[in-house]
Amino acid sequence: MLSTRAALWRDRSLRFALGGGATLVTAVFAVARNKWLAEHLSTPGLGVLAQVFSAQTWLGTAAGLGLSLPVAQAVSAATAAGDRHALRRTVWTALTLAGTAALGIAVLGLLFAPAVSQLLLGTGAHAGLLRIAMLGVAGLALQAVAGGVFAGRSDVGAPLMLALAGGVVAVGTTMALVPRAGLAGGAIGAAVLVASGLVAACGWRRREIGAMLAPPPHPRLDPAVARTLLRVGLAALTLALIDQGTLLALRAHYLRVHGVPANGLLQAALALAQQVSGAFMTYLAGYAFGRISGAGGAAGIRDYTRRQWAPLVALALIAFALAMILASPLIALFYSDRFTPARPLMAWALFAEFCRVMTQVWGLGALPLAGLRVWMPIGLAGPAAFVPAYVGLAPVAGALALPYAAVLAALAQLAVTGVLMSRRGVTLRAGDAALLAVALAGLALLARAVAGG
Repeated sequence: MLSTRAALWRDRSLRFALGGGATLVTAVFAVARNKWLAEHLSTPGLGVLAQVFSAQTWLGTAAGLGLSLPVAQAVSAATAAGDRHALRRTVWTALTLAGTAALGIAVLGLLFAPAVSQLLLGTGAHAGLLRIAMLGVAGLALQAVAGGVFAGRSDVGAPLMLALAGGVVAVGTTMALVPRAGLAGGAIGAAVLVASGLVAACGWRRREIGAMLAPPPHPRLDPAVARTLLRVGLAALTLALIDQGTLLALRAHYLRVHGVPANGLLQAALALAQQVSGAFMTYLAGYAFGRISGAGGAAGIRDYTRRQWAPLVALALIAFALAMILASPLIALFYSDRFTPARPLMAWALFAEFCRVMTQVWGLGALPLAGLRVWMPIGLAGPAAFVPAYVGLAPVAGALALPYAAVLAALAQLAVTGVLMSRRGVTLRAGDAALLAVALAGLALLARAVAGG
């Protein structure tokens, strides 16, 4: 018979595994898709598609209006209260907002694709790829609403179905089209991923989704609900756009300085690092955030943060250290031997992602603790440090300038998180702080060794 504490951590481990299941499935299909793209398009082709994919994500995030978090909160509250009318008003209002934003952005994207291509890639020749990406933009906008609904209902099965179905369609499309259509085939494969996954996930949960949609409320866009959703949503959107937009802009400069093949290597490094951090981020956003939101004030949030600190830091340390040690075989597996020069980039990208995970663990309770007053400064700290760090490093660090800048930005954000959360009473125990310091020092030394510097 398991003790209460052992049973608690067994349940947490199962939730972590289930919550990270969608990330794992996405990573598996990403292996197949990236491998196919790397074999057929090599580093120059992946360098072009990396910018197209980043633009698609950035515009899709904008169209989603940051609705995932406030929709999750509203759906959770309405479900707990058994208020089906409030549930329908929330879902319809969110769909109307996201749908309208997606339509507007897609139209602008279609019209100004040559200018965007010139801005991001230094040539207008890839405007067609950006026009294809507008389908992906629409899918990402609707995913923001669907993701909020799933999270509000603590539904880990629907996101898993979305990842599974979307991955199958995206990989199949990519494999079928890339040999004949080249870059356009890769763009189409990425564009259909979310849309096809949403169709499958909503079809699988058709009864629950149907109950949330029928009968539709009048009006379908409730002004009061819209104001409530957008108050938090636009703050989340601002942070996401600044975070993603900063990286996108700096990569445009990086591409011009070091060339398209170097951007392909950078894409491989960043993608692999983010796949390692993805399971942790999914668990924190999809499960732990809901738990800490109900922890009851600064003392409850501090206690919850402390309870999960040591296990998560230790698990993250092991995961990121293994990824660094296995960098070369992982690059060869996920991409090809031609991407081996990405190993130094990947090592430092992994260190930056570890810092971002630690920031998320410590700052998870910022929004329920103090609203936007703490949450926004934490979110802005990283991008605010990223730009000057890159500007300072670009003339001296060569192709490693961007990963180095990402490390400095992530460390700055972690430091700001520690100061702001500690001021609000969410402090770490001495042993927890020591564990973080040892983990940071150890990973930094390992990254330096793997990078060969």
